[in-house]
Amino acid sequence: MSIIGISRSTILKILVSVVIMNTSTVINAQSQDTFTGTWEIDHSKSDAEFKDYKITCTIDQSSSEITVKQEFVMKDGQKSSMPPITYNLDNSEIVKKEQGDSGNISAVLSSDRKTLSTKFVRTMNGSDYGSMTIYSLSSDSKTLTIKSSDLSGESPMIQVYTRK
Repeated sequence: MSIIGISRSTILKILVSVVIMNTSTVINAQSQDTFTGTWEIDHSKSDAEFKDYKITCTIDQSSSEITVKQEFVMKDGQKSSMPPITYNLDNSEIVKKEQGDSGNISAVLSSDRKTLSTKFVRTMNGSDYGSMTIYSLSSDSKTLTIKSSDLSGESPMIQVYTRK
């Protein structure tokens, strides 16, 4: 069987190719609209406290959680990294135990999925300590801004990253 001189097997190959191309386009578009990716600090837009470091932020996002890893390279080439932090995206808290104390980690993803607000709270001697961090994607998803502060919102620090 053929249609306009094109064999059935050729038609099937064309259809499979179109499906594969469309699927990869959709997957790529989805990852570009999430926090997922490797991000490199833009020193011209970030606070001066970060100028001595090349910082790479790697984020993995699924429908239920997001994991953030940061690697620092100092001017002399020394590398260090922060332990990965995983946040639940269902608004539930994660209890993290360290050095005999525990802290609660929580996150809220905005309805447009462009802003992630996180909070880490540790109670010691009846007082709460911790930090708040807001991850914001630009409208084109090419720029990530991270604003960190203490729980009262004092002393915010800003890091701006571009997608690699």
